[in-house]
Amino acid sequence: MNKKFYLYTGLVLLSVSILNGNLFSLYSYIRQRLNINSITPEKFNICKPLQNKIEDYTYDFNSNISISILDESGDFIVDINGEIPRIPASNQKILSSAFSLDTLGPYYTLKTSLKEINDGSLYVEASGDPDFDKSHLEELINDLNYINYNHDLKLPIIIKRSNTKNWWPSSWSNADRKEEYGAPISKYSIASNSSINALNNPINNFIYELETALKKKNLSNKYFVKAVDNNYPIDYISTIKVINSAPLYILLNLVNSESHNFTAEVIFRHSLKNWSHDFPNLKYSNWIKDQNFNSDNFIIADASGLSRENRVTTYGLSQFLRRMKLNRFSDYYFSSFSILGIRGSLANVNAPVNLKGRILAKSGRLNNVRSVSGIILGEGIFFSIIVNNMENSTKHIMNILSIVDKTDNCI
Repeated sequence: MNKKFYLYTGLVLLSVSILNGNLFSLYSYIRQRLNINSITPEKFNICKPLQNKIEDYTYDFNSNISISILDESGDFIVDINGEIPRIPASNQKILSSAFSLDTLGPYYTLKTSLKEINDGSLYVEASGDPDFDKSHLEELINDLNYINYNHDLKLPIIIKRSNTKNWWPSSWSNADRKEEYGAPISKYSIASNSSINALNNPINNFIYELETALKKKNLSNKYFVKAVDNNYPIDYISTIKVINSAPLYILLNLVNSESHNFTAEVIFRHSLKNWSHDFPNLKYSNWIKDQNFNSDNFIIADASGLSRENRVTTYGLSQFLRRMKLNRFSDYYFSSFSILGIRGSLANVNAPVNLKGRILAKSGRLNNVRSVSGIILGEGIFFSIIVNNMENSTKHIMNILSIVDKTDNCI
């Protein structure tokens, strides 16, 4: 009697816990939507002393730069070319990483699995885990040593080939595709496709490394690797081993702090459940509209910002950052950004003393493009600065942010 009572009590408590978790998640999402939909609309309340200082500073290169400085109450205190669409470079990740986080949640993981098929053969189901490396591949097959098998039969380990046209967004240049930062976006990756062999053909590289691992584990007399078409039917009966990636909130540090293109593109495709690289994407476009900010002049060609076809405005990006403060995963999102002079892609920037450690931002860089958008900590200031076709752009961006920080009568 007591055992049954405790069992029923445990089930009830577990059900209540699960229900409460789901209800809390639903409540958090509803509150987020209400807050974003009812946010105070931005307005121009230009701070003349600060606007004049920055106009004077940028006088010689005004046509090459866009600057939007927005306070937390929704006042644009500085606007220079804020509504001109410009190439954002990796500032594009500000949008795509937020979409991935909002869609998948901070604890989502990418899984690489070894599965058994009905006929006894095996299947590697990959997901593009950016940290998956040779040691993980060996770990994935290690348990095969303990599985009984027919000594007269050599079994295949199946992997699926993908169309080479789907390895990259179509708007990526051929030159970028030959570099590590432009590695193929494929599910079967070894250390984010960072080797020269993987850049040429990630699937063949995965096959080679799997065959090498089979030899190392003395399994090559039992199994061989078989590559099949992506449409090949897989009817598996059990999962032998799963390698999980780091949770999404950790991967976001790769995306935003380290500006890792491969990871940005992979988690974006998990968010869409689609690896076709098609843009514009309706699901993503609708999500952006739901954030209730001005994105009228945005053109979105990829998730990472490597495409030169992307266009955004600093006016829109600064608004978007203000919206993300209301997101239920806001802390995870902003903590993935670089810290000026301390961490990530802004760690080695020659920062003014007054700003070091006080700028939380996403940076971007392409040929003739430099962008930095984020928050000035302690000031309640959102900013977005994009420079196209100008020398010494990083130095100018830092000087502009220092002017903003030192002008006390505006903030």
